[in-house]
Amino acid sequence: MTKAQTKSYHHGNLEEALLAAGYREAKAAGTKNLTVNALAKDVKVSPMAVYRHFSSAENLRASISQLAREELARQMIAAISVETEVKNRFQAVGRSYIEFALNEPGLFAVAFVACDEGPAREDSPSAWLVFQDSILDLCNEGLIGPDEVEQVGAFAWAAVHGYATLAGGNDPMRPKATTHVISALLERTWHGIVHSKTGATSA
Repeated sequence: MTKAQTKSYHHGNLEEALLAAGYREAKAAGTKNLTVNALAKDVKVSPMAVYRHFSSAENLRASISQLAREELARQMIAAISVETEVKNRFQAVGRSYIEFALNEPGLFAVAFVACDEGPAREDSPSAWLVFQDSILDLCNEGLIGPDEVEQVGAFAWAAVHGYATLAGGNDPMRPKATTHVISALLERTWHGIVHSKTGATSA
């Protein structure tokens, strides 16, 4: 790379540029091009320049993964912000999760990619905390007991994440991804959680 080809970055601009490039690549192609060499080439700097801002290739990838999770969190927050009933809020979290997976398959894949090193900061906003709060809402409403929060969280996440992964995949036997199917899944998940606690309230 010649001097004329190399961009000049100051005061953290290179870090922002690398993350922006990584986010674009994630959105377009998932985990495919999230390497130091590929992203350095994208922003026209040497690969060594990347390590001034990221301790390793895994740290860079984890930071891009974090951006994908934060976008998921923002969409979940937007979905529940217009709901007031606990059931509708709970289902809005699941629906926005599934829609993110189907509409942004690249970001969804990157959001949950395994990295050997984590990002430098906590997720903000955190999709996991939004999800956890939706489970705690059920507890606060008396729909589940405090001793059930962990189990219900595992059940709800398995149902939604499992469906989103399968429906967004390439398997010819994958489940349909229609509004009706998604609504039915969320309704069955709701009843599976609250049925043992209440009858009329869960209807």
